[in-house]
Amino acid sequence: MGKVKVFCFVVCILSLSKLFAQETSEISKYWVFLKDKPETQFDPHSYFDEKAIQRRLNQNLASFDWYDLPVNPSYRRIVQERVTQIKTESRWLNAFVVYANESQIESLLTLNFVKQIENAGRSELLLSEESLAVDSNNLELLQRQTERMGIEYFDSLGLHGEGMRIAIFDVGFNGAKSHPAFEHIYKSNRVKLTYDFVKNREDVYSGGSHGTAVWSCIGGKLQNRWSGLAHESEYLLARTEIGKREPFSEEENWIAAAEWADKNGADIINSSLGYTNNRYFTSEMDGKTSYVTRGANIAAKKGILVVNAAGNEGSGDWKIIGAPADADSVLTVGGVVPCCDYKISFSSFGPTADGRKKPNVMAQGRAWCAKPTGEGALDGTSFASPLAAGFAACAWQSNKELSNMQIFAKLEQCGHLYPYFDFAHGYGVLNAKRFIEGNTTTPPTFAVNELEEGSEKIYEIKINDAYFDTNSKPEQQLIYVSFFNLENKLDSYQVIEVSEQIPVSIKDSEYKKGQKAVIYFKDYMNKIDF
Repeated sequence: MGKVKVFCFVVCILSLSKLFAQETSEISKYWVFLKDKPETQFDPHSYFDEKAIQRRLNQNLASFDWYDLPVNPSYRRIVQERVTQIKTESRWLNAFVVYANESQIESLLTLNFVKQIENAGRSELLLSEESLAVDSNNLELLQRQTERMGIEYFDSLGLHGEGMRIAIFDVGFNGAKSHPAFEHIYKSNRVKLTYDFVKNREDVYSGGSHGTAVWSCIGGKLQNRWSGLAHESEYLLARTEIGKREPFSEEENWIAAAEWADKNGADIINSSLGYTNNRYFTSEMDGKTSYVTRGANIAAKKGILVVNAAGNEGSGDWKIIGAPADADSVLTVGGVVPCCDYKISFSSFGPTADGRKKPNVMAQGRAWCAKPTGEGALDGTSFASPLAAGFAACAWQSNKELSNMQIFAKLEQCGHLYPYFDFAHGYGVLNAKRFIEGNTTTPPTFAVNELEEGSEKIYEIKINDAYFDTNSKPEQQLIYVSFFNLENKLDSYQVIEVSEQIPVSIKDSEYKKGQKAVIYFKDYMNKIDF
């Protein structure tokens, strides 16, 4: 065989040895969790936006449940008297975040309605910057980020996100209000509410501009082309992040914003945010430990589709996805290289710490985005996530009777690799035609030829003649191979550029009886049982 280009990915979970610093100041921040809530006369119709009620009705959910009931006001008064300050409260978690010293916490622990108290932490970490991508053809990059997912197919069906309400959680939306990318949204009054959970005010147009770039990948217009698919949706804009530094309080802001988004009728939350190594260990990326993951799971219980970036740790020490992308009910989006469909280097890997499949789907990891005073190319799963969120809005618009988790499943099934899956690419890049029409049966695109060489058995993967043409140079073609152990768990996987008719040969002697390999090429999948 000639020389082939191989992209190898090995499944691994890294253990970090970083420890949280001990707090030395007298006043620290704590989560105070309560045991119960009072039975109150709660009127959901006066509390929730009409769209929030409708979302529940559409999905056969109760108009309200225990999570929606307010925190006991008498408990609040008692706690307030015993701490320095109550910073926030959460209906969903039935908890307060308080500033208190050690003696005040000891006093709270004597209260019979206090369930437990956890240190909320005060250390900080630096936010990672998305690097400017140098691209010789910016229009091509802009076209690719929507065309690859099938914007023309959705357009032909009149699906542009109409009637869908999307909440965006980010660092700020500096420059967005006057940016031409969003003129069509403001002119039709489709920014329904804004709130800055950092400064407790409605203005979200200060702080950073990351949210501006993210929003343009959901529903913006750049160079007279749509830069996102959901350009006719309604929006809720929330600032939950401080900016260059990312303190623990931003998880509290995220949960508060999720409760606000639920109350105000969001169908979809896009969160291009993640919490990892200075805050947690990789073993805690288990879909249930972090505060923000707990909040994301409750949001899903409310019928909201939560879409979150996989993270940009793939080429660093951490490697795996962060929180809340680790949540079982969160649609975790990784990034691919724009020209092709293999993982862009920085996109974080799955699985979760407890072995669940992540990421779920993929979108372009480099995008052409709005900037405060212009536009430009940016790298990050921060931009893959909103591209997927805009796709999800159009997809859900096509059948509003589906629940959020039914849409979740259909989004996985419309990935270009489905039913193939690996921990780098998930089920692949979202595809509009596949979502609407489903996956069709594909004739074999390759054959598995079994050869004998002495006592050695060799399996050659040979591309069928109809799919291999050395005289033309079509867009890069990739073959995906995954190897499973005796417990039927994914051990390793490869993505190989097809430059010859037999791009893969596998020796039987390198695997144990009962193991298997799964091969995928151009909508056709086959396997080898060793």
